[in-house]
Amino acid sequence: MADDRQRRGRLRWLAGSTAFVAVVAAVAAAAVWTAVAGGSGGASVDLSGLPDMPADTRHAYEAAPSHRDLFAHLPCYCGCGLLKEPHASLDRCFLAPDGSIEAHASGCRICTDIALDAIAMQAQGLDHGAIRARIDEKFARAGPPTDTPLP
Repeated sequence: MADDRQRRGRLRWLAGSTAFVAVVAAVAAAAVWTAVAGGSGGASVDLSGLPDMPADTRHAYEAAPSHRDLFAHLPCYCGCGLLKEPHASLDRCFLAPDGSIEAHASGCRICTDIALDAIAMQAQGLDHGAIRARIDEKFARAGPPTDTPLP
């Protein structure tokens, strides 16, 4: 009888713990998704001129207006710093200085990966300096960086 009660107690505890972990995971996933989608207060961006791009690249573009300050502190490692009109930071891969769309990142996996990684790190609470250090470490071998000043 006591063994049955202990077993049921353990099962209830296990079920409760599992439910708690599922709720925490769902909240965390929602927070990251909101950050990647640009949050509810960010400016919108018209992507109608860039219809054929992967969903994650589209998410990076949608998040770019509300993450301009972050992107301005991050170099891009795709080689865009060597263009005729070199990019100064990741921000220019997605947006022109006036906030309009820059098509460059729509076909660049490196730009998209840096943007999504940075947005996720910011959602985790990292500051721009820590994000910059991690991006530099992860992408340094991808190609030459843009000449982006440290935050």
